[in-house]
Amino acid sequence: MSMDVGGKGGGVKSDINVTPLVDIVLVLLIIFIVITPAVNAAVKLPLSKHSQKQGVEQGAKYLNLMLGRDHEKSKDGLVVPGFVQLDDENAKREGKGVRGWDMTTDEGRAALVKYIKASTDLLSDRRVFVKADADLPYKHVDQLFQICREGGADEASIVTSEDKAKEEKK
Repeated sequence: MSMDVGGKGGGVKSDINVTPLVDIVLVLLIIFIVITPAVNAAVKLPLSKHSQKQGVEQGAKYLNLMLGRDHEKSKDGLVVPGFVQLDDENAKREGKGVRGWDMTTDEGRAALVKYIKASTDLLSDRRVFVKADADLPYKHVDQLFQICREGGADEASIVTSEDKAKEEKK
């Protein structure tokens, strides 16, 4: 606190001197700037290298589709999608696994939308799982996702396989 020496005011001046406060804040700021990189480098968190497997309920049924490439039409670096097929062991055993839809034509697309609509209406979980050829451009997989959405699926997901080369090294 300071005193007013001039004779008129005649009292104590109650202004706060902020200079020491600013000095302390600047010193603390410098300390935190210096310490922060050291703290970040010292904390090591173990991160998983593989994503956790999605828990599937016992007895739950989902619509599984496969999208491969057409090997006959795929030439000179141009990859053409093949037929969309069912990926269901029971359907394959009963001889229904050969069913396929050509999503590049309007008729095939409409038939696939109709099938997805009929299938997802029967399921409690309206998810569609898609297995796609790794060489297939993503735009074709995205087209299949849009068809699934048109067919009433709540969610469409890509099914991937784990990297077996990494598992063999362990």
